[in-house]
Amino acid sequence: MMKYYSIENSLNETLMGKIPQIKEFIHHCNIETNPNSIDKFIFEKIEIQPILSNIVLYAKAKQNDFINTYGHVGFGFGNLISDKLKLILEDFNCYGFQFFKTYILQNNKKNDNYWQTNIYDFPYQFIDFKNTIVSLKDGITRKVVSEPSNINNLEDFKSLIDTLEFPISISLSNLSFNENMDLDFFTLRFFENGGSNGIVSERLKNELEKNEITGIEFRPIELPLQEWYHSGEREKIYGKSW
Repeated sequence: MMKYYSIENSLNETLMGKIPQIKEFIHHCNIETNPNSIDKFIFEKIEIQPILSNIVLYAKAKQNDFINTYGHVGFGFGNLISDKLKLILEDFNCYGFQFFKTYILQNNKKNDNYWQTNIYDFPYQFIDFKNTIVSLKDGITRKVVSEPSNINNLEDFKSLIDTLEFPISISLSNLSFNENMDLDFFTLRFFENGGSNGIVSERLKNELEKNEITGIEFRPIELPLQEWYHSGEREKIYGKSW
């Protein structure tokens, strides 16, 4: 079975130039009220040209291939990637992502070799639910409410989603994929170990490293974030975070 890795932000300030990188966000509409703002499309495929926002980088920040914007106003469900990174992704099996042409600003100069990603779908059909832990958590406290024992397939999982009421949410952990899994780039909502920036296969990871794609690090998805950052595992691969 192929190994998978979560894309994490690089913590190497020498490679990043400056952390954080983003000095300012520029919006071209009222994000809250304009129906064509990209933030209005919540995990759904966009069939129009949405209104995008743009970023201004600090003078010392480097224009990396991956720029983390996820969750900021105007970038609710995506990040910024370079032409170089997008071209590599086009040669691999990607799922649930759209790309919209955009630009970044730095030192009053525009670089239009960037794309904004939009997450619109999740490949739950490739999860082996019998060997994955599906829990119910309080969305505010993050404490486990219960661990459903009857989630054996995709239909059971979808039925569980339909029964949810705030603040209860689903949590997927000890993730296991079925034998049909062949994706290289995707993300999973409800996955306890993160991955909102994207999850990549080992073959795609190797290609990104070979092409020296900047701005990212790769965490094995079986390692929780706390363990990755505080056990020394990250430091063994990427060194100290300065």
